[in-house]
Amino acid sequence: MRGMMKKVAVAVGLCWVVASAAPEVEFSGYLDADVWADLTGNYYANSELDLGMGLKFSDKVAAHVFATVWSIYDTASPGFIPAGAGSPSGRWIDMKFDGFDITFETGIGTFAVGDLVYQYGKFNYYLYKRLSMITNESFSRGLQYSIGGGMFSQQILLGVSDLGNTLTDVQGVSKLAFSDALSLDFYYGMQNDATMDFKTGSNAYIGAEFLGSFGDVFALKFDLGYKSLAGVERSNVVSVLLEPTLTVGSFSTAFTGFYMHDGDENSNGGEMLGIMDEMFFYVEPGYSFTDNFGAGLPIEYHAKDLDSEDDNEFWLVPTLYIYPFESVQWWLWGQLAFPTAEDVDPYFGIGSEIIVEF
Repeated sequence: MRGMMKKVAVAVGLCWVVASAAPEVEFSGYLDADVWADLTGNYYANSELDLGMGLKFSDKVAAHVFATVWSIYDTASPGFIPAGAGSPSGRWIDMKFDGFDITFETGIGTFAVGDLVYQYGKFNYYLYKRLSMITNESFSRGLQYSIGGGMFSQQILLGVSDLGNTLTDVQGVSKLAFSDALSLDFYYGMQNDATMDFKTGSNAYIGAEFLGSFGDVFALKFDLGYKSLAGVERSNVVSVLLEPTLTVGSFSTAFTGFYMHDGDENSNGGEMLGIMDEMFFYVEPGYSFTDNFGAGLPIEYHAKDLDSEDDNEFWLVPTLYIYPFESVQWWLWGQLAFPTAEDVDPYFGIGSEIIVEF
């Protein structure tokens, strides 16, 4: 009997050791999926699912693994969120490995090693909500070091870019937090081709972002970006983004104003950011009927190429917002688009989009 009790005690002890050594597992993710019609007989479906798994070994050491399901990987009919041109038949997309890293805190700062992502100057505007105007979403495998906190913090990244096998990434972020409601961040970096000289092989950027909240009524986001792009003749691109929001009771108004100056070196400079505009303005008055239901009327003006007025368009996009839960959204929208060029007919759309964050 004593031998049996001893074996049980040993087994329990081993289980306790294994359980205490096992990391704490956490999952996070973002799901965005839509279906829409252009009212000429064509239907489209687009989706994006970003999954993250965190393994917390201690309060200071963790590992992270990421995977993505994205319509753009469908080679037959690539799509994007929202309102892309993905085919409904292409919804069965393979999951793609999206990187992993380890992070650990020390007495001299925090280190992240592995697959690192940076993206600055993100749009709040719904159509470009996954895009940014200071830097595109960029991926590097390397080392990131962060130090500071409170009013000032500094981050530095060194790595190799996934855009090619001769490109290196060097970038930094300096953050100033004046209060919980006011902050100013500075971004700067360079991608360099090791086989070429600076003029023809290096892209550099600098940018700044101001965030301010003034009670529950007014919030302001302002971004300024500059790019120096490689080429036989280097090109310079300046981008400005202004996004204030005003909320009074159940009424709200969101605004986005974007302008890009690319020296007229590109027929549509916005394409380098993944957007279709060199300038656009959007304003959306909205009303929340309850905590779970609201409506808005986006009013928009888009200019694809500032050198030509033939591609400018005026949009109305009435939208219903349904919020079953804090992190669950369902949008129902219609679009009326009116090109300003002569002899170009209006076009229309109607769609549904679901968004889940966890």
